[in-house]
Amino acid sequence: MNTELSVIIPVYNAEKYLEECLNSIISSSAFDELEVLLIDDGSKDNSGAICDIFSQKYENIKTFHIENGGVSNARNFGVAKACGEYVTFCDADDYYVNGILSQAVASLRENKTDLLFFDFVNEQQGSIVVRLPFEENAVLSKESVSELFKYMLKNEGFNSVWNKIFKKDLLEQNNITFTPDQRYGEDRDFVLRYLSVCKTAYHLPEAGYFYRYVKNSAVNKKRTDYFDNIYNEIDFKLIIASKFDIIFSEAEKLIIENAVNRIISNTFAASENGKKFFSASLKSLYENKKLFGILCEYKNIVFYNSAYKKLSDFLCSKKTLRCWYYIRFLKLKEHIYKLIKG
Repeated sequence: MNTELSVIIPVYNAEKYLEECLNSIISSSAFDELEVLLIDDGSKDNSGAICDIFSQKYENIKTFHIENGGVSNARNFGVAKACGEYVTFCDADDYYVNGILSQAVASLRENKTDLLFFDFVNEQQGSIVVRLPFEENAVLSKESVSELFKYMLKNEGFNSVWNKIFKKDLLEQNNITFTPDQRYGEDRDFVLRYLSVCKTAYHLPEAGYFYRYVKNSAVNKKRTDYFDNIYNEIDFKLIIASKFDIIFSEAEKLIIENAVNRIISNTFAASENGKKFFSASLKSLYENKKLFGILCEYKNIVFYNSAYKKLSDFLCSKKTLRCWYYIRFLKLKEHIYKLIKG
């Protein structure tokens, strides 16, 4: 079997959606040219049995049962086992649409780019189609790849690995893997490191992936560590930036802007967990003197809207309750607006 693309799917307690995910791959006209690797990460439901049924029925679907080690470990395991020239990653509760896999295989065969990416549908945002603002249906040069990097420094919309296809040789030659003990932001760091060695890319302007918002997934559990990694990522991103033809001061400005805006956006996210978790989260921010110092020094560069600017003032004054009630007010205001709009 000629394998151009390996689809790696970490599976953990995904029995509700797994068959839909797999059927979206099987229905592709390029299915016979694919290798599908199901990495059962110690599931406790019927996911493992479903994986076995599909791998027994289709010779190019392979199942591996491993001890639970998290999604990053499962993805790394899949890359090590993959036989394809290219690899991609799919979440077991999502699925492919619009014949994207056959389009991707055809493009990779013709253009041989280091990276291929496509648009997607985001259920969390009302099943809207997210269009990525890059040149379409054309081979992007290293200079354009630099623009992808700069976009990632300003915007979270290019972080995910599931709408991208990577060249396996580049991953292995540059030792690019997912960090198993990294709980959040592992996709972003993986993509940033890959872009630093990527010379060409291709943008398929097709909404080819349906991202499903699963409320009980690991990324949606209550947490207080929203600010732990932001400071460390500043140095990491500066190191990656040095591999691009980008003026250091420009890269530093983008990275600081992104860090400050992430502090503010994470403050909104922390409020979803209730007042107790919210207070604990902000306490961790205040205690991180370096990160808190960056926020207070550069708070005027936040660029989303006036609400971000006002919230940054409250944070720098360590007015935790004021932050809490202000966010409550904003959410109530948004709710009333939606009711009026009908």
